[in-house]
Amino acid sequence: MKNQKHRRIALFVPHQGCPKDCVFCDQSRITGKSREERLTPEQVRRTIEEHLQTLEKDVYVEIAFFGGSFTGLPRSYQKMLLEIAKEYVDLGAVQGIRFSTRPDYITKPIMEFLISYGVTAIELGTQSLDDNVLRLSQRGHTAAQVHQAVQIIREYPSIQVGLQLLPGLPGDSRELVMETVRQAIQMKPDFVRIYPALVIAGTELEWMYRTKQYIPLSLDEAVGLCAEMWREFMRAGIPVIRLGLHSSDDLRAQGTIVAGPFHPSFRQLVEMHLYQKLLQKLVRLYAANGVEFLQIHPADETSLRGIQGGHWRAFQQACGPAQPKLLFNREIPRHQLWLMTSDGAVHKHALAELESS
Repeated sequence: MKNQKHRRIALFVPHQGCPKDCVFCDQSRITGKSREERLTPEQVRRTIEEHLQTLEKDVYVEIAFFGGSFTGLPRSYQKMLLEIAKEYVDLGAVQGIRFSTRPDYITKPIMEFLISYGVTAIELGTQSLDDNVLRLSQRGHTAAQVHQAVQIIREYPSIQVGLQLLPGLPGDSRELVMETVRQAIQMKPDFVRIYPALVIAGTELEWMYRTKQYIPLSLDEAVGLCAEMWREFMRAGIPVIRLGLHSSDDLRAQGTIVAGPFHPSFRQLVEMHLYQKLLQKLVRLYAANGVEFLQIHPADETSLRGIQGGHWRAFQQACGPAQPKLLFNREIPRHQLWLMTSDGAVHKHALAELESS
């Protein structure tokens, strides 16, 4: 499963199950679905069937319920959705079921209900692990409740747990964000998603922004901060499976994003930032000795080269007339590189080893 390709069949239940509006949230715009929309059994089956027809063979497929607090939905609605999903698991067409929910909507009785349907992953809308940031964002739960929810889920080893983090919320700071990362790592989640806070039209955060009570992160600030977060999770061996909101049609529509660090290729910007820092480090370490070549996984080429190849050209120029070559090797793990100096020595480096800014 670890090296197997993963594919998700996404079914959106926008904002359903949430007790209130957080200051940053408009799930209808984020997901492109109306808050009032409720999936019918026919829609669920049709969506699953359509996706299954397009998927490659030998992939790990999950049905994913996103956009709301799943365990806050009416139990009868949860039951309908899970029963249909489990049909496909039992048939072997799908291997897993995942959903997102609030940390305070996880209890042992809820978990006993879920385990009977073969749920394989639960993502907790954590946002921050600072109680003041959570209060200012009107989340309605505490950091302690996140820790408690993770502990409860961990009693069911067949279910993975993920944390969704939103750096840049009201009252946030670099120090508070990195403390959230430290606490998150202590909880040992199976994966993390990082979504820098955006000002979405129609939210309370827009009003706070318009009245100068809130200043969002700039794109450069968000890239730098998320790079630090990702580096720490990489060091801890915790995958960050998403950086930045998915660029839906509605999110890209004129007027949806009022302010904030949105970019359709946000993850790649973060990767470029980290690779630029790593190349600068390599210049300091090896340029005087002569660099013959760098080897990377081919999937990392664009991120290493930087925008219009600028980072790679700067590295070559700093290495002098030798002009090191860039080679590709699928055996090298992602986000690592091998460098050979003119004396034939090979040096291995990784993004995770970079120092803090």
